[in-house]
Amino acid sequence: MKNQKLLPAIILLALGIFYSIQNFNIHLFNFQNSWQMLLILLGFAFLISGHFAQDFSSILPGVILTGLGVHFIYHDKLTSWPDYPAAFLFILAIGMILTSIKTKTGYVQGVALFATGLFLHFFQRIIESITLLQNFATLIEKYWPLLLIIIGSYLLLMKKRK
Repeated sequence: MKNQKLLPAIILLALGIFYSIQNFNIHLFNFQNSWQMLLILLGFAFLISGHFAQDFSSILPGVILTGLGVHFIYHDKLTSWPDYPAAFLFILAIGMILTSIKTKTGYVQGVALFATGLFLHFFQRIIESITLLQNFATLIEKYWPLLLIIIGSYLLLMKKRK
């Protein structure tokens, strides 16, 4: 990170506010005293310091911390909330896309992760709607290790021939 002078100050400020609200029994909303809220505050600290210091490398950790905090708050409360692998890919993809907007590079990786997250989120519905694919998916689930063995053996044999 380029300029870290602002980050420690904002983190200390966020931690001070977080624990002061707890010590003085100030009630603003339901999950304000949770560790998830602490993740969100630390994520915001990275995002704010990165914005004011023009340090675009702070976007990704800021989005990851904030996204994880929001995910752990809402994953049990909303039925449409994505499960863990898809949610983690969405969070990482959003961070990468926001970073790429500022740095003008890395769009493809962010979009690919987002598309993978969408696929994982809707995978069960896709499989259930297409019975032919369901049988094929069961076959792949059973025999995918053999495919890895075949590919690995092929790569070893090709390397020995060269």
